[in-house]
Amino acid sequence: MSDRLLPYFNRELVAIRKLAGEFADAHPKIAGRLRLSPDAIDDPHVARLLDGVAYLSARVHQRLDDEFPELTDALLSALYPGFLAPVPSSAIVQFTPKADLQGGAEIDAGFAIETERVRGHPCRFRTAYPVTLWPVRIAQARLSGQPFVAPANPLAAGAASVLRIVVETMAPDMTFAKLGMDRLRLFLRGGPAIAPHLHEMLAAHVIGVALAEAPGDPASVLLDPASVRPVGFADDEALLPWPARGFAGFRLLTEYFAFSDKFRFFDIDGLDRRTLVLDRNRLEIFIYFDRSMTELERALGTEHLALGCTPMVNIFPQRCEPIRLDQTETEYRVIPDARGVGAFEVWGITAVTQTDAAGNTAPWLPFYRVGRVEDSEVGGQYLEARRPAPVAVGGTETFIAPFGADFDAHAPGDKVLSVEAMCLNRDLPAALPFGGGHPVLTALSPHDGIAGIACLTPPGATLRPDLAERGAWRLISHLSLGHLSVVGGAEGAAALRDVLRLYDRAGTAETRGAIEALVAVTARPGTARVPGGRAGSFCRGLDIALEFESKAYHDNGLFLLGAVLERFLALHGTINSFVRTTLRLRGRIDPVKCFPPRAGYRTLL
Repeated sequence: MSDRLLPYFNRELVAIRKLAGEFADAHPKIAGRLRLSPDAIDDPHVARLLDGVAYLSARVHQRLDDEFPELTDALLSALYPGFLAPVPSSAIVQFTPKADLQGGAEIDAGFAIETERVRGHPCRFRTAYPVTLWPVRIAQARLSGQPFVAPANPLAAGAASVLRIVVETMAPDMTFAKLGMDRLRLFLRGGPAIAPHLHEMLAAHVIGVALAEAPGDPASVLLDPASVRPVGFADDEALLPWPARGFAGFRLLTEYFAFSDKFRFFDIDGLDRRTLVLDRNRLEIFIYFDRSMTELERALGTEHLALGCTPMVNIFPQRCEPIRLDQTETEYRVIPDARGVGAFEVWGITAVTQTDAAGNTAPWLPFYRVGRVEDSEVGGQYLEARRPAPVAVGGTETFIAPFGADFDAHAPGDKVLSVEAMCLNRDLPAALPFGGGHPVLTALSPHDGIAGIACLTPPGATLRPDLAERGAWRLISHLSLGHLSVVGGAEGAAALRDVLRLYDRAGTAETRGAIEALVAVTARPGTARVPGGRAGSFCRGLDIALEFESKAYHDNGLFLLGAVLERFLALHGTINSFVRTTLRLRGRIDPVKCFPPRAGYRTLL
């Protein structure tokens, strides 16, 4: 019996026993034959019979309270794919390059990694970002306020602080001219005291970049502030295999609340302007800021910047156990691997293929799908359902049900369904040991440039939507988002907070506080210049201001939430229009950040 059914069963059992007592008072002769009394049921057979009635009644009561999730869940899956799927465990992995590399070694996104065994099963992860391994290390990292020593930079004449990063090759005889390094990707470490504030400095306050051999280098190369670029917002930088028909803005919200560390990456582009002519094994990067942060200046060190890193997520393709259509069931459970039922959970079905006794194959398609396929090409249609798994296993179970007007329930049971799915290892990753060299990670395919693999953050818990919540209300909350552009102030903030709560699977005090810190959303018409067109070309759009409560913003480092919401709102923009978002704090006149106008992913200015 599941934990959800138990309260229903207890209530029904109490009600039936109460009615049995009333019946015994009203009809003592009949009750005596059944050995019923107002206080007890002495006949064990009668007691078990009433228990069975209570169990059946509890299931009916639970179904009524669920409001038939097959209807709303199917609609939710069609309109908002990925919303009902679990969010797998994620972590940051670091690849150590071999010191004798003669150039950059590419590791593609989707690189498969396996962990040590936990509860008898290894966990499989795949990387989210491509990684270029350079045989270099960070020798020094320091943030300094005025007065500081750095190359002269006319673009950053009013700089209040500078971040100095010293990069050295791992082999003393290797020079940057030989490497030809053009880009460096940094992962920001340090927990809530360091990473959020350094992220804000790099994303909102960079006014210049210089590449040099030393602070007094007369041949230093100056780069535009745009050469420091945040990572993690593009479609090809997704953590989850979001369906193409799904709205990418909801994916960003899901990833932020589930694993915000995936956004703690920055690229420094344009390094080849200096490295290609630098016949030394040492390069210094100076990043100038228009503000200072005393606490960060005291705390920031080399250990807070990491190279060769990428997010990894516990999701992988799996060929599930074949399903025989024997016409004895209305729905069939999808089992990823019969040898480890408690170690595998379906994230989403990617393909279903029917094979008959003659060896002929035909695809099966979801009943609720986008697009049209000729009937002659389809073997059948199916409905997909997700239900809580037994308590001992945890997570969810996935079922498919043959469906459609053409389905013949009396056809011979000689067909077999082959199911391809994306799967995860249930709650096993969160049970992996962390620290002291654990978890032990192994690449599933050899790579000549990798000397070692380490996990920098502990694998998080698998997060799932509460299947007990009423799907109809979740659907209404989603549909109401379309009115955000016509409301403002507290009403706009309340509507946006409701949407954020839908994707806050963790529901921790920190994430709830971050959502409540959003106090106002205002919108007004705006105008922006269109690049690449004729002189004087302008576009009409929407200027949106997001206002946060000041103390919560600084305590929780909420700039990243503002940056995610900026992309989220920009993706809601209509055709021939743009969205320009400004981040503000209550009680402060100057904005924290004025983001460039965007039309979807494209920046206008």
